[in-house]
Amino acid sequence: MKIKFKFILGLSVILVTLGLVLNILIRQVLVTNMESRANESLKEIMNSTHEYIKYRLAATSSTLNQEAFNKEANYVVKHISLNYGCGSEISDMKGKFIAGSENIGFENIIKKGTESGVKGQAVVNLKYGDQTMNGILSYPVYIDDSYLGIVSLNKNYNDLYSNYRKIVGFITVIEVVIFFFIFALAFFMTGKITKPIVVLTKAVKQVGEGDYDSFVKIKGKDEVAVLSKEFINMKNKIKDQIQTIRNEKEKVEKLEQGRRNFFNSVTHELKTPLTAISGYAEMMIEEIVKDEEFNKRAVERIYSESERLHKLVLDLIDVSKGISFVDEEKTEVDMYRLLNQICDDMSIKAKKYSYKISKDIKKGSVFGRAGKIKELIINVIDNAIKYSTNGEEIIVRSEIDDGYYLMEVINHGEKIPDNIYNSLFEPFVKSDKSVEEHSRGLGLYICSEIIKEHDGEITIENGEIIKMKIKIPSFGNNLATS
Repeated sequence: MKIKFKFILGLSVILVTLGLVLNILIRQVLVTNMESRANESLKEIMNSTHEYIKYRLAATSSTLNQEAFNKEANYVVKHISLNYGCGSEISDMKGKFIAGSENIGFENIIKKGTESGVKGQAVVNLKYGDQTMNGILSYPVYIDDSYLGIVSLNKNYNDLYSNYRKIVGFITVIEVVIFFFIFALAFFMTGKITKPIVVLTKAVKQVGEGDYDSFVKIKGKDEVAVLSKEFINMKNKIKDQIQTIRNEKEKVEKLEQGRRNFFNSVTHELKTPLTAISGYAEMMIEEIVKDEEFNKRAVERIYSESERLHKLVLDLIDVSKGISFVDEEKTEVDMYRLLNQICDDMSIKAKKYSYKISKDIKKGSVFGRAGKIKELIINVIDNAIKYSTNGEEIIVRSEIDDGYYLMEVINHGEKIPDNIYNSLFEPFVKSDKSVEEHSRGLGLYICSEIIKEHDGEITIENGEIIKMKIKIPSFGNNLATS
């Protein structure tokens, strides 16, 4: 149960209890006062009638005895009825009826009063009805040291009782009005007090669920306002700390991903300069080509590829120490020059497995990272060499079509099994038909990642003729991106 309703419920119970107790006490006071007035009135009537009886007997009879009293009984009853507006009845000291008004009522109460009067006691009884109150008085007539008889009176106090009821009703209405006023005021004040607590509780819950953008509006300078202010300060500090942790985590993840990508790329890229160096060196040692121009070009290629290999090793060492992370800028890449150079270098490896690379390359440029694109093409051609059939040629051709620079690498080989073909661009997926047993199955995965970076597309047509298609937005058209 919410604190607001707990408070309202508790206050309501207290108010109702206090109201009932107060109402009962007021009723008791009013009843006591009303009955006291009725008793005083009956006492006055008793004294007056007693004096009247004494006077009447003294005026009409020389002897104040039982016989004189019985004789004047009817006059006394009439006098009481006319002067005091009440019914009356007179009995002798043995309780025998002498005279009385008609329909005096309350026979049982008067009978008991008469019995008490016989013993010399005056008795007053107040009898309540639905909207009535009657006072019944019975007292003995005592004159000249002797009891002459018993007088019983029935006095109607309906007006007095009616006034009492009106006063009680009015007070009850006042109490109810006061109760509802206090209840409404308490409800309003409690709502005003608990509203910021409810808002603060909601904000705490949101923060607990990870929402640190929750807002708490601060009003006033009371304890709740101070608590809200401190909560906001705490929330902002937690938010800043979490953001700092996220930023650091992203940096670590980015660095780790960069390292993995870099190592995967470098390990693949290392094969190309090694292949070129070993191929040209082997041809020079065995003097396969006796041409000074070729030997000069071979030495230059061995030197340039050695420098490239040296740079890759240095970058690899720096990255392993966490010193640097290579992120190549995008520039215009001459695809004609790049493709021809790669095909010449890869031809050395192809000849090792008795393959021949045929070229049909058109001029064109793309906007991207030259190193990444070079790695992409090397991986595709290297993949064609691995899975080609002995003696077949590998075809590399390119053209510009509809704003894209299109490349195709075609080789003859066995059809790729469906279970491998459907996941070729996932990491560590490779066929057991490769001529290189140490392949890790990362080549095509790296190719697909490079293509994504350059907003391109790579597909494979499967069969005995395997065709790898690559398209990258050409430089200078509206598809090129930076």
